[in-house]
Amino acid sequence: MPIIDNNDIEQMKKYTDFVRNASYTSVTQDPRWGKVKSNWKPLYVILEDNDGNITAAMSILMIKNIDDGALAYCSKGPVCDPNDIETIDLLVKEAEPVLKENNVYLLRMDPEIEYSEQLNENLQKHGYLTRNRNVGLHDTIQPRVNMVINNLRERTYEDVFQHFRPRRRTLVRKSINNGQLKVDIGDSKSYMDRFYNLYEIMSNRHGITYRPQDYFNRIVDNFSGTNILRIYLAYTDECDLAGAVCFNYGKKLWYMYGGSTNKDSKLYAPYLIYNEMILDAFKQNCDVYDMGGVFALDASDGLWQIKHGFVQKETEYIGEIDKVYDNDKYQKFINR
Repeated sequence: MPIIDNNDIEQMKKYTDFVRNASYTSVTQDPRWGKVKSNWKPLYVILEDNDGNITAAMSILMIKNIDDGALAYCSKGPVCDPNDIETIDLLVKEAEPVLKENNVYLLRMDPEIEYSEQLNENLQKHGYLTRNRNVGLHDTIQPRVNMVINNLRERTYEDVFQHFRPRRRTLVRKSINNGQLKVDIGDSKSYMDRFYNLYEIMSNRHGITYRPQDYFNRIVDNFSGTNILRIYLAYTDECDLAGAVCFNYGKKLWYMYGGSTNKDSKLYAPYLIYNEMILDAFKQNCDVYDMGGVFALDASDGLWQIKHGFVQKETEYIGEIDKVYDNDKYQKFINR
């Protein structure tokens, strides 16, 4: 059955088990992520072999946002080898009847596969529009360039540490050796409340928009107790100083949100958090630690300024792969 019935517990379990254990996967392809994004309508699509085993999948979330048309977004998917465009074609074909029923003008995918000219050309030959080097780093839904530490299963923490830039190694050592900081890891509502306070303080300090607390509460509701959600808090006996929200999924620990105060800045609490996440990636037997995206490759981007001290070479992804069904609405969407 190529379209999964959301109300069929057995089908959904089979789907979830596949997505969580697949070679190419992301937490944003997990059905529980669809519940976090509660204002989007989910669609789950599979391919099966002759024995009924799932061989590929895609979690799609749909939302009306241009006139009466809907955007369909397969975030960091589909769950298959992104170089296997024939399989992507088959998944899209299975999804299309439901996409048409929901008046979808665009199906967008953005798998985490490194950019290559060959892959870009092959996708275009299959009728997809690609958005990567032809658009700015701020012009995609997800960052197209991430700072990633790879091959952890073949390395030691000491090796990774020695590849930090010298100044980062100094600040990490200071954060470890000051004797005042502690770090806890949890996934409960109380941990998320403490993190959210730091996240809100940091966002207001930098004058940037931020997600409402209900969104983070839904993350806890759906991922607490799974070992997928990891909330890190660095604190003294007096107060919390820095925090982070990560997802331990597939072979990767992905740093998604961070927050900190300016209080006791000489304790370098954020650097202790960064280091703790890398240590935890080793403990969780991850092969990849993903610090998340950047929006420029120089000091003009504050995220790059921090992250390039830990990851000296960026990873450039293929970007957005668009299947367009209504070009007028699509043009409105990309030009708004």
